[in-house]
Formats: sequence, structure tokens, C-alpha cells
Amino acid sequence: MAMLLLLLGTSCITNKSTTYLQTSDKLPQYPKAPYTYYRIQKNDQLVLRLLSLNEEATAIFNFGTSSSSTTGYTYRVYEDGTIDIPFVESIPVVGLTVREASKVIEERLKEFVPDAMVKVALANDKFYMLGVSGKGAYSLYKEKLNIFQALALTGTMATNADKKRVRLIRPNPEGGRPIVKQFDLRTISIIDSEYYYVQPNDVLYVGPIKGDFWKIENYSAAIGTLSTSLNFLVSVVNLGFSFR
Repeated sequence: MAMLLLLLGTSCITNKSTTYLQTSDKLPQYPKAPYTYYRIQKNDQLVLRLLSLNEEATAIFNFGTSSSSTTGYTYRVYEDGTIDIPFVESIPVVGLTVREASKVIEERLKEFVPDAMVKVALANDKFYMLGVSGKGAYSLYKEKLNIFQALALTGTMATNADKKRVRLIRPNPEGGRPIVKQFDLRTISIIDSEYYYVQPNDVLYVGPIKGDFWKIENYSAAIGTLSTSLNFLVSVVNLGFSFR
């Protein structure tokens, strides 16, 4: 009887708990927010490539902690917010977008190489996944990577993943304590909201649904479990009578 009562009280993981892009008014309604470009922070790694017809100049300036003929050279952003390029005074880049940094560095190098063209990219362009849907570091293969594309990169989300309480941990561009936000992944209003796009160094955490130990994935499974339990109970009762 106790088992029966327990099963009857067991909740199920329903479609409302797992389906994306629901239009229900009962779900959070997030306002649209403009896309915010990532701004360079201390300890970031910038990949820099100088393009010029002057081969001697490119040989001088294309020098860093690592090199590649196709990707460029890597420079660390120091604690004072600058990068050091050979023969050039330290260049402040913290707080700039990658595009803004490209222009600033290019203008500085044009003092030495008039036809200089500079391409800058972020070397540490990764986001991190934790929780029941896997864990690991994943590359942002494009600038505007949305939350669904990010989750697709990490693999199939677990059935017991709590899509109602997804947590985002984002480095504070002003330094100090990281920014922690929580959002509901099931609502269609997530699109173009402040939670929609993933940025470099973001950490996404998807925990299990609270009390998922007692949850059943669907009602068919619940009925099957109940039927099996009742059959077992009847067998035990019959076995008891047979020994009398």
C-alpha cells in the first residue's frame, strides 16, 4: 500500500517541463535587448595578424608568444589593460571591442608601416558547460552564437535537465565578482533577450529538476510502473496465503 501511495504521488516530467519556445503566458516574458559586443578584459589573449606589402615589416611585427602563417600571433592583455607589440609603446585595449582594438592597433602600426592592415581575434573565445547536460569547453565558432546553438554543440540535453532554472555566469567587464543570472529556457521570449547570445568565457549551468529522483518521464511509464508494482503485490499476497 505504501508503494502504491508513493507511485500515485509521484510527479512526471511532462512536455511543459521540457519543450523549448513555448508561448504560454504563464512562463516568464523577457523583453528584447540589443546585442552587446564582447569587450576585451584583462588576461584575454588576442590573436594579431599584420598584413602589408612590406615583408620586412611583417617579419618584425608579426612576433608573439606563438605564431602561425594563417592565424597570426598571440598577445596577452596585461593587468594594466595593455598589450606589448615589438618596437611599439604599450597599447591599451581593455574595454574595447575586437573591432575597436583592430582599428587602434592598426593606427599605431601605420606610424611605422603606412599600408598596414591589422586583423585581431580573441584566442580565448570559449564558453563552458556544466551540469546534467554534460561538461566541457566549447569554441564560439561565430560572433553571435545563440543559446540553442551553444546547447547543440554540447550534445543532447538530459531529460531531467531543469530548463526552468538555467544559470549563466559571466565575467564582470568592470572586474570584481562575476555576474550570475538565471533564466527559463522554455519560453519563446528568450529569443533576442539579454540571455539569448553566449559570449566568450560564459559558464552555463543546467542542474537537475528538483526532486527528479522521484519523477517519471511520462505517464505511460508511470502506468507501467504501477502495473508492475501491483502484480508484485498480488504475488506476495498469494504467496502468503499459500503458506497458511
